[in-house]
Amino acid sequence: MTNPRRESQPPLFEAEVIPGLESFAIDELHSKFGANVAQVNPLRAGFIRFRFSDRAQSLLALRSVIAVYQVHHFRIPRPKAFLGHEHFARLTRILSAAAQSFPQPPRSMGIGAAGARSSVMRRLLQELSDKLNLAPADDGKGELFIRLLPKREAAGWELLVRISPYALSAREYRVVNMPGSLNATAAYAMTQVGELGKGATVVNLCSGASTILIELALNQPQYQLVAIDCCETALRAGARNAFASGRGDCIRHIQADAGQAPLPSDSADRLYADPPFGHHIGSHETNRRLYPAILQEAHRLARTRAAFIVLTHEVKLLRRCLQQSPWSVVSETRINLRGLHPRLFVLRRISTRI
Repeated sequence: MTNPRRESQPPLFEAEVIPGLESFAIDELHSKFGANVAQVNPLRAGFIRFRFSDRAQSLLALRSVIAVYQVHHFRIPRPKAFLGHEHFARLTRILSAAAQSFPQPPRSMGIGAAGARSSVMRRLLQELSDKLNLAPADDGKGELFIRLLPKREAAGWELLVRISPYALSAREYRVVNMPGSLNATAAYAMTQVGELGKGATVVNLCSGASTILIELALNQPQYQLVAIDCCETALRAGARNAFASGRGDCIRHIQADAGQAPLPSDSADRLYADPPFGHHIGSHETNRRLYPAILQEAHRLARTRAAFIVLTHEVKLLRRCLQQSPWSVVSETRINLRGLHPRLFVLRRISTRI
């Protein structure tokens, strides 16, 4: 008597996220897909694995991740074996199927792997490019992008195929890219802190290209959203991006100093700020004046239970300013943005006005 055939598991996927924001991606996976998501396992900083029993293309709706890859296992001892007839044929079948799922046929491809510039990897990329009629990508990724990794828990190698021809963090609404603009997945995470009642008023000081408020409007269009920035160029960019998102009517853009917003006191149910880090935009000397002013003005605007959510790389400066401010720290999360390590602060208003 033979054993019953073991039921096959759903396909395995890996989500790449901003290191430090893994919990937001896990929450979004469960809230959007429920029982279709199983065995969610954080691998290491910036990567989450899970099994998914619905259509892979449904995962393109995720807003908290940089990219999603489907994982395939190959029982091979080293990458050179991908060039063998059997494994190369399977590899090209997988990649052909992935390319056919894209809205438009891809034109280029790339491989991400340790030793990506080795002779074996260069040969593999060239042979795959020739077979699939794609150009090797100038940026190393291209539209059809794969990663090759040694299998973690057993012998063999893994092929990870990105399920989209672009990073999911590259939002279509961002028709104007400003230097130093906030990563959209980080902005999405900021909008997921706490809850807001229907019709809440939300104010974004130092709003830049309005990424935070656009992400909020796409999820909750019933809020009253106000973007404050002193830079006319930034406000124009924010307005154009908001219009491209389909939420242009939801966000009011006001040119003003973030320390002197033309809004009444006790009018905001939540506040956001993504002040200049002092690297690409602004300077540390400017921030020494700006940060205390923002904290004081946000306190004036905040209603009693309002939260103030701030993302900054000027961590020491903000901490010093908070010691003399009317705000208390609820949480502080360290993240990794393009080699910078800003902190996401959630602040609560201290009841006494100063």
